[in-house]
Amino acid sequence: MSSISHFLMWFCNWVDYSFFGAGVRNSAWLFPCIEIFHLLALGILGGTVLLMNARLLGLRFADEPVSELANDIQPWMYISLGVVLVSGFFLFSSESMKMYDNPAFRIKMVALVLAILFSFTLHGKVKRWDESHLAAAWPKWAAIVSLALWTSVGLAGRAIGYVPQLH
Repeated sequence: MSSISHFLMWFCNWVDYSFFGAGVRNSAWLFPCIEIFHLLALGILGGTVLLMNARLLGLRFADEPVSELANDIQPWMYISLGVVLVSGFFLFSSESMKMYDNPAFRIKMVALVLAILFSFTLHGKVKRWDESHLAAAWPKWAAIVSLALWTSVGLAGRAIGYVPQLH
């Protein structure tokens, strides 16, 4: 077993036995309440991703500059992403050892990291371009990659309950 696997196993075990892992797991109402916030924030995050990428693809909001739209939706994206990450951690904490062996969860985490990195690097640069740059193919490719990454996060997350554990 690699050192990364050992660390991940240790981390999942620590989270599983932590006060918040046990608290969420042993409460009849805490998991569903956290999940409500998680799903609401996912909806807002998904909406911001769709709006921005629809604009980059030229499908909607053609009369609004990309940078202006990005500035308008960016606070919503940051706040919803923060809520998704925090609530997701608490949901994960209630069954972290189960998630350790779930391939769909692993795919979701890799896709999530890639989607966040892409959103705050290359995709973030594209959002600041002026209209003359939007005629190039790069903004459309950035939108397609962004949509593919965020869709992968959602599909893998949905698959978690249906994919059997590795061990």
